[in-house]
Amino acid sequence: MEHSYTTYFAEIYDDVMKNVPYKYWSRYLSDLLKYYKHQPDSVLELASGTSNMTFKLIELKSVNRITALDLSPAMISKAAEKLETKLQNSQEFSSFSAAEKEMSYQLQQKQRQLRINFKAQNMTEFSFENKFDLIVSFFDSLNYLTDIDQLQNCFKSTASSLSRDGLFIFDMNSVGRIKTIEEKSFVIEGDSYECFWEDVVKAKENLWQVKLKICPDNDQLPCFEETHSERGYKIETILRLLKNSGFKAVDVYNAFSFARGRNNSDRLYFAAARNKDRLQTNQGQLKKMYYGIKNRVDYFLVSLKYFL
Repeated sequence: MEHSYTTYFAEIYDDVMKNVPYKYWSRYLSDLLKYYKHQPDSVLELASGTSNMTFKLIELKSVNRITALDLSPAMISKAAEKLETKLQNSQEFSSFSAAEKEMSYQLQQKQRQLRINFKAQNMTEFSFENKFDLIVSFFDSLNYLTDIDQLQNCFKSTASSLSRDGLFIFDMNSVGRIKTIEEKSFVIEGDSYECFWEDVVKAKENLWQVKLKICPDNDQLPCFEETHSERGYKIETILRLLKNSGFKAVDVYNAFSFARGRNNSDRLYFAAARNKDRLQTNQGQLKKMYYGIKNRVDYFLVSLKYFL
């Protein structure tokens, strides 16, 4: 990851990931929050990238403060640029102000004031003066912490930044999925670039690597090469690390459902709380069944749209 997410990759990231169903992911998160009767005032997003999900978090009406954190200054700068463009072209907010050096934005929407802060910071070691009601991470970003000590440090920083009754919700590629990814190579052709993509799987190490070579359609610019690595972890390992970090209650779901997650699930969602009784404050089994069916149907329809 040392050389990953260069300035050029940040520029084309949204185009390369254009088929990712962020809107659907947002609806699933919304249902999880409803189920746990959680209306967060403040949200921290880890590994926020160019903030496609950050912009979805704005739609949570209870939220008045969002901090988007990412290791890459280039990705954070692109996210801030996108927000400014969005605000200038939208009638959704009546006014906004920006402290550009701090990449902090104050938005006004009727009676709601929303502050958005962008931070270029490592998710393995962070702290904030004010705690958050909700901390999230999406798109298997935590799998990028391929050293178990890094993951432990991330969980410890998260626990210390979370309010007592707050929730930590994140997804991860399962160890089962990592082992079964097919090794392949293909080319993504954009309007101004070609991206050569190669999947490499080291099953014994539970490691998946994506090797990228990005060539701009400009003879004056060189090609850029990056390698992105993800490690799969067993559920019991994640639960142990969360417990060691101060989390007292954890629910594990098969992604985009409310069914129990297993090591052979493709993607897992974790809902963790520092308060041991927090996850018991929920809408009950009937609502859980309803949200489960709703999201499985929704996931099927999304799959038809994006993968057929």
